[in-house]
Amino acid sequence: MNRRSGPLGRSVLAASVLVGFASVGAISCSQAPPDQASTAQSSNQASVTPSLSSSSAVLETGNPFRIGRPLVIPHAGGDGLFPEDTLYAYERSMAMGGDVVDLDVQLSGDSVPMAFHDSGLERTTNGSGLVRDLTAAELGAFDAGWGFEREGTHPFRGLGITIPTVEEVLDAFPTRLATLDLKDLRIEAVAPVCELLTRIGRTHDVYVGVDTNEQVLLFRKTCPEVHTSGTDDERKAMRAARTAGDTSFVSNQLVGQPGFLADDGTKRITASYLDYSHSKGIAVLTWVVDDPGNMTALVNMGIDGIYTRRPDVMIDLLHSLGVL
Repeated sequence: MNRRSGPLGRSVLAASVLVGFASVGAISCSQAPPDQASTAQSSNQASVTPSLSSSSAVLETGNPFRIGRPLVIPHAGGDGLFPEDTLYAYERSMAMGGDVVDLDVQLSGDSVPMAFHDSGLERTTNGSGLVRDLTAAELGAFDAGWGFEREGTHPFRGLGITIPTVEEVLDAFPTRLATLDLKDLRIEAVAPVCELLTRIGRTHDVYVGVDTNEQVLLFRKTCPEVHTSGTDDERKAMRAARTAGDTSFVSNQLVGQPGFLADDGTKRITASYLDYSHSKGIAVLTWVVDDPGNMTALVNMGIDGIYTRRPDVMIDLLHSLGVL
């Protein structure tokens, strides 16, 4: 499931979204955020995440991704504010009030799952070549803040922001829900991710988005306790059952991750879509939404979570709606 609709930091956000960048104060990170990146954080943007796993909604539904309010999911760490897939971004977006750590995953040359989106290094770093051709240590030497651009400037270059391993990110947030988007489509990418989640005890609160049937089936064989996307046939069957209103349809999916817009530009999420998914125990997390108007509509319909490049916008909105 590809949750990238365009190169981050180079896309133009709607004017209604361009509110002040949020500063999150003193955070455990070796670099202070550059002045250009943020203004003072409003008092209502303090960390707002409750103990999600013990919420009454989770206890009722048995689904950790259904907490009774929309989850704030900073896309790749909030890639409209910070360099994507970096500890720098995760530390700040989680302190801001994000609920879910969202990582893209590529496998290094020495089979280490890395928090990285592209197969190549050129777009986001000062390096070149393929991730799969370099070791984790070699990848960690590149400047992961290099490619982020804002108004013709590169405010995160030279701050020591690096490419982290997936383990480093998950270890930094041991109590946060997480979603992994496996961008490495090779079948050999499955085993290292299975091994990692099993070894660090994160099979219950991490969801893995997978794009190929072969990877889905291997996940189920190798680590069936890890929740992943369904196969193409399973997704088609779910769509048909939803369209027909088939109440007898059985789904084993924990999470659905529909894009907010269909290929023809129409909005995919409706109240009936959510009602049917919820009747099957599925949490619906949609991507990528930055516009407050669209966020408001989704919140009012009962969306379970929104991937957004601007978590500051979503958190302000949820406060204004009385949800937080």
